[in-house]
Formats: sequence, C-alpha cells, structure tokens
Amino acid sequence: MAARSGAIPVPAPPLQWPLVGRDEYLDLFEATLADPRAHGFVVYGPAGVGKTRLADECLARAVVLGRRVARATATDGTRQMPLGAVAHLLPAGVADRRYDLVAVFDEVVAMLRAADEVGPLVLMVDDLHLLDPSSATLLAQLVDADLLFLVGTVRAGEVVAASLAPLWARARVRRVDLEDLPRAGIDTLLHLVLGAPVEGTTTSEIWNASQGNILFVRELVLGSLEHDRLVLQRGTWRLTGPLITTARLAELVESRLREAGPEERETLEILAVWEPAGLSDLEAMAGHAVLEALEHAGAISLRIDGRRQLVSLAHPLYGEILRAQMPALRRRRLLLEHAERIERRGSRRRGDLLTVATARLEATGVADAELLVRAARLARYGRDFEQVERLTRAALLNGAGPEAGLLLGEALHELGGFEEAESVLAAAEDVTDVDDELYVLVAGMRYLNLMWGLNRSDEALVANAIARQRVGDRPGATALAVIDGMLLTYSGRPRQALELLSSLAETDDPWARAERAIAELPALIAMGRPETAVARARRAYAERLDFHEPVAIADASIHTIHEIHALLDSGRLTQAATLAEANYAAVPPTVAPDIAMWFAFHVGRAAVLCGRPATAVRWLRDALARSDEHHFAGPRRLILSYLAMGYAWLGDATASAAAVVELEAIAEMAFARPDQEFGPAWARVAAGDVPGGRGVLLAAADLATARDHFGVEAWLRHDVARLGGAPTVVARLEELAGQSEGLLVPVYARHARAVVSGRPEALVAAAEEFVGIGAGLLAAEALTEAAAAAQRRGDRRAASASFVRAGALANACEGARTPALATPASIVPLTARERDVAMLAAQGESSKSIAERLYLSVRTVDNHLQNVYGKLGVTGRRELAKALADLPDVTAG
Repeated sequence: MAARSGAIPVPAPPLQWPLVGRDEYLDLFEATLADPRAHGFVVYGPAGVGKTRLADECLARAVVLGRRVARATATDGTRQMPLGAVAHLLPAGVADRRYDLVAVFDEVVAMLRAADEVGPLVLMVDDLHLLDPSSATLLAQLVDADLLFLVGTVRAGEVVAASLAPLWARARVRRVDLEDLPRAGIDTLLHLVLGAPVEGTTTSEIWNASQGNILFVRELVLGSLEHDRLVLQRGTWRLTGPLITTARLAELVESRLREAGPEERETLEILAVWEPAGLSDLEAMAGHAVLEALEHAGAISLRIDGRRQLVSLAHPLYGEILRAQMPALRRRRLLLEHAERIERRGSRRRGDLLTVATARLEATGVADAELLVRAARLARYGRDFEQVERLTRAALLNGAGPEAGLLLGEALHELGGFEEAESVLAAAEDVTDVDDELYVLVAGMRYLNLMWGLNRSDEALVANAIARQRVGDRPGATALAVIDGMLLTYSGRPRQALELLSSLAETDDPWARAERAIAELPALIAMGRPETAVARARRAYAERLDFHEPVAIADASIHTIHEIHALLDSGRLTQAATLAEANYAAVPPTVAPDIAMWFAFHVGRAAVLCGRPATAVRWLRDALARSDEHHFAGPRRLILSYLAMGYAWLGDATASAAAVVELEAIAEMAFARPDQEFGPAWARVAAGDVPGGRGVLLAAADLATARDHFGVEAWLRHDVARLGGAPTVVARLEELAGQSEGLLVPVYARHARAVVSGRPEALVAAAEEFVGIGAGLLAAEALTEAAAAAQRRGDRRAASASFVRAGALANACEGARTPALATPASIVPLTARERDVAMLAAQGESSKSIAERLYLSVRTVDNHLQNVYGKLGVTGRRELAKALADLPDVTAG
C-alpha cells in the first residue's frame, strides 16, 4: 500500500484494530467481575459489531486484575462433538469419558478448586450459541458452583443451549447488547488505525456504507486501500473514488442472506435494482409470506414516506453485493421491468423520470434525449453531478440542445473538469438565442468557470461585457449585470462591484437575487463591513432555501461560507469556528467539492486567528488536499499562504518555505490577492529575516489599500506591528478602525497604539480585549510586551504578573513560536526554597505550620512569601495556586 503522488509509502493497518467506543462496557465488566454475586458477562450483538474484540479485551482486563483466564471457541464443527469446544481445557484423559458428565464434572471441579487461589477461573467462550449440549451443561454447572466466571459472545437472533439461558435469566450472568459504532466512533477508529486524520466526507461515506459495523468498516478500508481509493494526501486520509468491497465482505453479506430461498432471493435482487420499492408493488410481485420472512430474517426494512410505505434492503452493502453477483441479463431484465412499470403508472412522482432514464440507460445504453435532459435536471437539483454528467453526455449524443450543454458544463465545473467545461459551455453559448433566458444561465456558468476553474478573470470580464452588449436592454440584461458585479468582486475590485450592484433595481427573480448576494457579500467583507455581511448572508441563505430548483448557481452553503468569513473579520472568532466545523461535518458527499474545501479553509483560518497553529495546519492541509484533487488552482494558492503562516508560527521554517515555493509556482489569483502574501512574509520571519517579513507585509497592505481590501489590510498592518513595526502602521490602523465594523480592527489599532506608547497597563488592556474575542496568541504576545514594558519601568511585580499570564496563554497556543513570544520579560525565578514555601501556602498551610514542616522560623517563611508575591505579581495567598499553576519552569537552583 502506498500513498499517492510519490509520497512516502505508509504502513498497512494493524492486524488487530484498537477497541474504540467500548469503555463503558469494559468498566461494567470490571464491576461485574468484582461483584461476588455475579458469575459471568455475556455480549450479544449482530455479526461484525465487535463482540469477540470486546470479550478479548475483557479477558485482558481480568489478567491485569490478577485473575486466571482461559479461552475457547465454539464452531459448527465442535457443535457435533460432546465437549468438543472445551476439550483442550479438560484434565488429561477426561475427554475420553465425555459421555459420563458426572465423572467429568467431578474431575474438573477438583482441578479448579486446586488452582483456585485468586478466585474462579475466567473463561471466555466465543459463540456460545454454537456450544454442544455437553459443553453447555458442564459450563452451566461450573458457573452455578461458583468455580467459573463465564465471558461469552452470542450472535443476535441465535438461541443458546437450554442449560445456559437460565443463568442470565436468574441474573447470575450479566448480559449486554452491543450496537454498531456511531459516526464519531468510526472517525476515532479510522484515525487510530490509519495513523492520521480522516477528512469528514470520507468518514461519512464509510459510516453510511457500513452503518457503523466494525467488520464492514474494516473490509471497506482494506479494499479501498488495496485499490488506491483511500489515499494519504497532505497528511489527511481521503477517498478519491467509490469504496471498494473485498471478497471477504461479499462472503460476510452472503452468509447473512444464505438462508433465503429462491423466492426470497429473487425479491432481494429486485430490491437491489429497484430500492426503495413501494410495499404494495412488492407485495403484488412477491406475496406477503416472502416479505414477512425477509423482514423476520432482518434482510429488509420498512419506512413511511408521506402516504407511501417503502421497502429497502436492511443494509446499504446488501444491494452492492447482490448487484455485483447478479448475472448481467437478469439485471437488464429487472431494470427494464422497473422502467416499464413506472411508465405504465404515468411517471407521476417527481423522481420517476430520473429512475426511468437511468434504468433504460444502464440496461440498454440509450434513452430518449428529452427524457435524459429532464432526468439530468432532477439529478442536478439533488446535486448529484456525476449522474448529471452521465445523463447529459448520453443526451448530447442523442441530439439534445443547449440545455444539456449547460447541465454538462456545470457538472464538469463542479467535478473539476474545467477545460472541458469551457469547451462545452462555449459551444452551448454559441447556439443559444440571445432572447432566451437560457443564454444568461449558460453565459453566467461559463464566466464562473473561466474565473474560478481556469483562473482567467480578465477573460471572464471581457466575455461578459460582450454578452451584455449582445443582450442590450432585452430580458436578461439585469442578470448579466449581476454576473458582471460578481466577476468584479472575485477579480479583486469590491468597490466597483458594490457601485454596480447598488445601481441595479431590486428584482423578484430568485436566481438574480441569489447571484447578487454571492457577488455582494465578499465585497462587503473586503471593504470592512463584516457585520453588514453577516446579516445579509443569513437573509440570502434563507431566501436561497426557498428557491427549490436552481440551475447554474452555487449551493446555498456559499452564503454560510461568506457568513463565517464575515464573522472572522468581525472578531467573532469562536462563533465562526463553531459554525465552520459544524457545516464541514454536515457536508453531504453529493455537494460540490469546493464547498467542503472552503469550510475546511475557514476552520483553518479561524484557528490562525485564535492562535492555534497546529490545528490550523491540520485543517488547511485538508483544504489543500481537496483543492489538489479537484484542480482548484486559484484557491490552492490562497490556502498555501495560510498554511505557510501556520508552519512559520510553529517554528517549522523548512515546511513554511516549501509551502511558499509551491505557492509561487501557481499563477496569481485575483480574489483575495493580498492574503496570498501572509505565507511568504511569515516564511521569511521563520527563517530569521524579520525585516524582510515586515517589508512583504507592508507591500501587501499597500496593495490591499489600493484594491479596497480594508479588512485584510488591517490584519497585514497589525502583523507588522507584531514584528516591531508598530510606529509605521499605528496611524493607518486607527484610521481603519474608525471606518470598520466589528471588534477586530479596533483592538488591532489599540494594541498598536499601546506598543508605541510603551505603557504596560495599555498593553494589558489590549491583551484582555484579545482574550475576549478568543485571540489567545495575540493576547500572549501583548502580555509579553506588557511584561517587558513593566520591567523597563522597574515594576517587577507587574512584570512578573504579565509574564506568568502570558505563559499560561501561550501554553494553549499549540507550540506557537513567534518573535513577540521569544522576547519575554526578564523575570527573577523562584528559588527552590521559595517554591516549597509557596506550594504549601497555596494548599492553605499557615506560616507557623510551614515553618514547622521546613524547619524554618515563621519570620523566614513570611519573608519568602513576600519575595514570591513580588516575583509572581500576586498580592496574597488566595492568588498563589493559579499563579503557580501558570508559572513556567523557571526555578533557580
């Protein structure tokens, strides 16, 4: 198994996977083992849920607790042999008398009593339901005699021997029912097994396919690794295609369906092709008895959808395995029968056209062009762009018109096929009537692809200008003007975009309103109006949800992405981070890939602003892997800039420089152009060239000024202040603070002014403001500066207090190493004796008690305490405990 793109090969997953999400059961086992009234612990659950793994861990816990243990496994083979499962545990020669259970019992009792030094033997029996009657009877008697503590597993739905069942019915043996792992548990398990984070949509796909069954998860992971579908990119595991099943997984599924007779098997195959199927339809075909038998066997499930009762296979993998094993002609017959049945009913339901089109296309390779286009439109509404691509390619081969080109072009754009999308959309634009509203949709999609997909913003602007001339004042003119505003925003001209958009009359067209919001929100953020953008983003999102059938327009999530960006620029960092993480986790697999990329990017951006560089690097690498996979060249440059900054703050100059080298090999992106200088600037700082870093930041800030990007300009100039250039930027920061919305820019300005003034109390006040918005690293830097300022003033107590608090905040910054943290105040460390006295005083000891314990005079103890108070910047014993906890290890010898 190897990583993709020439990366270092990664080791195969361990043979035995770690136990995850079962701590409560292990605690319950230990409590049961310690209870003299309890004589066993039996785990029930379906195949693959992890019963044996849990039982093995219980046995290991028993060993740690000093108990003697043994293990046995019951199988179909041992079931036919008296005492077959436990023969290896019996005294020599006893197995030969297996038909005389009384004699066997007496000898086993004698053996167990002779060895009973630490309590009854803990015996783990896997698959208790497969025990032969003799073994079951013997074990039941030994448990009743308090000579055996039984740990067992039982497959759900199976019946155990009559001699064993009464044990847990009489509460002698504790029964637990094990369920599949939730999604969070699967995420943790995959991280531990693969040794690196797993991106969110990959975890979701694995969980959806497995439904949390650990054995299914294992086989899906192993199959996908073997076929290079699950790959390590940028330090994160992610899927690059559909999950791959293994032969063992097919055998496991087949074993669950093995008892189905010919009629049941045919019904399962119908469901594998048709699911979900209406209950009444399926009853007419298969009959009540067959469906009841399948439901009793756990092979199908029934759910209510409005007034319909729908039947599906009980597990997502059943359909995949059944379809893979189904002969091609049978599958073709079932597909066509399904299509014909729907058409005879008149294709009344919304999804019927899509079902018929895909069934006919899969069965025969052809279908009516109009049907395919209508089906593609339905698939697009569900944002299943792979399905849209298949349907529209077939439609165009069958003579479909420009709408198929629009749908195919958009699908190709969303799937990362930008060059082909340009060709398809250009062809569709050429044949579209200029009076047709379809022309506006095709043009808008084409120019969006030119800008975001191909990073050719100037060409997009020129093309849209030509389109506006062609349309003139006919219908579509306003929509093309809105597209022009969007192109201006994303080409780095927010002022022009807002001026254009403000000149347009309000419209009731939902498409134009949605496009206008997409253009307007980032322009507002860029120009220092993030609070306005937050309110409008929320309104646009609500309006977009009411617009149920969008074509050639971004998912509603784009408004949430803008809201997160605005919250960050406003200084509401925690709120932004929470919103970004929640939306990232909720991204469905069918959504456009750039949506998850932008959510991951903003989680990383939030971590940067909060001062958590390690977290930032983890999320930015996730975003970068997504941009790599889908060829988002422009966004990749932006992400690399922030990633280089994160590495620099961690002190990793080599990784920071490498990210900058990669960034500089990519063509410039007009959108967020000043942001793309953070990485190069901080890479210089990490390499020791602080003046050079300041110079890059100042040049980027001047560029931001020229392009009306006032929000990022404030960040850039504040970074200059952090690197010793506060006098050069403080006036402009104060000017920006006066015209910017939100909390962030004003506190930047007040901090820069405090640095210039050199007043420690002003620096402490700025630090408290940074703490208030969640910017821990900036707060730690400001307190370090405050400590130095107080030290210069000769106020050792204030210097110590600021330094201790700075250390506590810096400890939460994941190893951040910035220049402002590298110049702490000169604090006098505690002597060993002072630390001893302080520790005892912090625990509430009186001076007299401390004196007696340390063989000192009370006066000496009080003198030591006064010195400690001065060094730590506290005023009495009540503040000692926290100060000592925050204190770095600076004890003098």
